[in-house]
Amino acid sequence: MANVNAPFGLRPLKYASGGPFSISQANEYFATGATGAIYPGDPVVLAGSANTSEVQGRAPGTLATVTVAADGDGDPILGVCVGVVPVDSSSLAYRADSTDRIILVADDPDLEFVGQCDAASTAWAATDVGSYANLKVGSGSTYYGRSGWTLDTTDGPDPNDPSNQLLIKRLYAAPDNEIGAYARWVVMINNHQLANVADGGRFTGV
Repeated sequence: MANVNAPFGLRPLKYASGGPFSISQANEYFATGATGAIYPGDPVVLAGSANTSEVQGRAPGTLATVTVAADGDGDPILGVCVGVVPVDSSSLAYRADSTDRIILVADDPDLEFVGQCDAASTAWAATDVGSYANLKVGSGSTYYGRSGWTLDTTDGPDPNDPSNQLLIKRLYAAPDNEIGAYARWVVMINNHQLANVADGGRFTGV
């Protein structure tokens, strides 16, 4: 049975130690300005500031600002958006461009995520486990309120380039998933902003 092409960005799976992930463990950050929409599943990066006024009861300076991360070799990631704090009952499930919203980010460096590969180049193989890889930007769905990012088959995998964004852990175990186009894989964020602060958030090897 062929894999289904239904990208969703990155979805927290569990901690590398085996512990379960709960959305209550995500941290709050502030998204503001014309920096693009942010969907659950999108990777984000620190923007070098914080809220300068009260936001939904949070005092000034208590919410670090984030923006959507860039895809590709050398681009760091803080974590993955897993939700948006609603303002009222009509609030969107994603953060629309040019709106101020508090977003929830799974930012622990020890988290494992699952993501779907694109089909632009050679499908990831069993021999790519342990290699480094990158993400590929995609357009989020305003209907479903989820990310369109994928795992990149064109730029990597590379066993010798730890500047890449991800570390490939294994194929995601599911009856409807197999090696090939649009396969889902378990990864960890390798170029993580909180993993190695002295080295710009980058592991130098595994």
